[in-house]
Amino acid sequence: MKANKIISIAVVDDYELIRKGLRITINSYKDCAVDMEASDGIDLLEKLESVKKLPDVCLLDISMPRMDGYETLKRIKATWPQMRVIILSMHYNEYSILKCFQDGASACLPKETGDEELHNVILKVHETGLYHSELTSQFINKVIQKQSIDVDLTEKEIEFLRLNCRELTLKKIAEIMKVSPRTVDSYRDSLFKKLNVSSRTALAVLAISSGISQVLPEHK
Repeated sequence: MKANKIISIAVVDDYELIRKGLRITINSYKDCAVDMEASDGIDLLEKLESVKKLPDVCLLDISMPRMDGYETLKRIKATWPQMRVIILSMHYNEYSILKCFQDGASACLPKETGDEELHNVILKVHETGLYHSELTSQFINKVIQKQSIDVDLTEKEIEFLRLNCRELTLKKIAEIMKVSPRTVDSYRDSLFKKLNVSSRTALAVLAISSGISQVLPEHK
């Protein structure tokens, strides 16, 4: 991330006190600013449609009136796929985590997440589009431990899967694989289609659960 880059944040939660607390916390980070607040999914979508510049990262609750976080996430990724979405919710369980990652979330966090960790996750998601904690991986692996990748993958797609588990940027993955960024994009899109997922985090979860991620040497 460039020096002095301010990451624009949208906060979506139906409780005003929670929005206020997040606004105060995030605005205390020198490289982040809350530029949008919404009380539910419909409120957020209406505001996103009217702004000239979209937020970089959206902090999204799940339980909200009118339109919940699940549906809101789908609408965001369908209309503004470049926007990073961090789920920040009390519903931090196997079902919600897996569902949100499959629908395109970049990270899932419980609402009791500390200020420092939240800051680190925002930075990681903004830089790479991907963050999966050890606890998140444990939750997901518990659900899909019997699931394996049983479709035909090319050697390059497998290499991309392994590197993707390192939370590297797509540009860095392209450098390591010695291909163009556009070629890396094609590997990612092909894997999305073959594995029926829509986020890099979901790809990482499948690679970890199948053991694919464990046999590639470290890259500097």
